[in-house]
Amino acid sequence: MISFSRRKKHDTELDLTPFMDVIFILLIFFIIASAFAVRGLDIDLPAAKSSHALSGRVVEVRLNKDGSFLCDGVPIERGFLRYRLQDIVRSFHKSPGQLVLKADPEAPVEALVYVVDEVRMLGGEKLMVATSNPEDQKDRQ
Repeated sequence: MISFSRRKKHDTELDLTPFMDVIFILLIFFIIASAFAVRGLDIDLPAAKSSHALSGRVVEVRLNKDGSFLCDGVPIERGFLRYRLQDIVRSFHKSPGQLVLKADPEAPVEALVYVVDEVRMLGGEKLMVATSNPEDQKDRQ
């Protein structure tokens, strides 16, 4: 006699676990690689006789010659600088630190005043302006 029973269908689901493992490994790779891609700029700071070295947690805001900003070595647009400074000032209330402004001597004064004004409006108590030692300036020349 002929058997007319139906064949069982095989489950054809894909196992996404290996795919997710590869995605997470790539994500970790790109995060680590981007940390090494950050580059800083060397700027000539104005000299001051009262300059001294800082210790502890220091957050650096750089003002470049063209008026652009870097916050801890990361380029930031002027429109977003307020939000970044707000986060920094809030973090200083939890754990004390120092906000240091490093401005190129040829940077526009308007941009310097903008940064100082933003820090004051956000409740930042101290904004340090980075300078170099006059003896260091003489050695460079």
